[in-house]
Amino acid sequence: MNNEYFVTPQWLSEHLNDENVVIIDASAPMPTQTIDYYQKWLENHIPGAQFFDLDKIANLQTELPHMLPEPETFRQAVSAMGISENHLVVIYDQGNMFSAPRAWWTFKIFGAQHIRILEGGLQGWQQADYPTESGEVSHQPQKFNIQFTPEYVFSQQQILDALQSNTPTQFIDARAEDRFQAKVPEPRPGLRMGHIPGSKNVPWTALIEDGRYKSPDEIEQIFKHQSVDLNRPIITSCGSGMTAAVLVLGLDIIGYKTAGLYDGSWAEWGADNSLPLER
Repeated sequence: MNNEYFVTPQWLSEHLNDENVVIIDASAPMPTQTIDYYQKWLENHIPGAQFFDLDKIANLQTELPHMLPEPETFRQAVSAMGISENHLVVIYDQGNMFSAPRAWWTFKIFGAQHIRILEGGLQGWQQADYPTESGEVSHQPQKFNIQFTPEYVFSQQQILDALQSNTPTQFIDARAEDRFQAKVPEPRPGLRMGHIPGSKNVPWTALIEDGRYKSPDEIEQIFKHQSVDLNRPIITSCGSGMTAAVLVLGLDIIGYKTAGLYDGSWAEWGADNSLPLER
């Protein structure tokens, strides 16, 4: 395996029983969905895969959805799942690469050394005729040693400070173009329409095709087409911090390793009438 980001279903099938490989299903619903992905995982998952609940392994002291957990919360959760920082963590989702990058980003932020995403997700695995199983899964607890890098996680105040200080920071919004341009209401009730002033729009779906990331050359051209300067600081955002991670991973793939992520994203910014916006 020479890819530092992805594994194929064939590779995973060949390494399914390796001691150093752990598999997690990180599926999460879009804001307009009511899908119970835990139940779907319970009914059908890759053998040995555990469910990583992005809405529960999160900061539950806020009303904002799936915010990054405190380091100790993450450590306890993944240690109980039998994951150490040295395991090869293979992440998949049951959708179209919607939530797997958020789990990738979370593990990366807390110091996991070896993280991969399964190309094509569960659908790709099943299309290749590999087996699945049902029921609960447990592993022997491990110790995950945290190496937290909070400098890549941005708060509302940090975004506001960057706007007011006229820094060279670029804000890139992963939402669909119609939402970015305030042509359609937000799927979450009570949020204003628009975007953070000066933001550029790179919809997360532009980077994905058939459950896989496009080629590095294609990804680079997508960012450049939206006038993103890859030599300046970048902070990504989206509706709730989920698909902003799709952009972070896409940027990482093309060599931009220092993108920040505004965790509260529009769920937070759009709810506060005192904050500036553009339409």
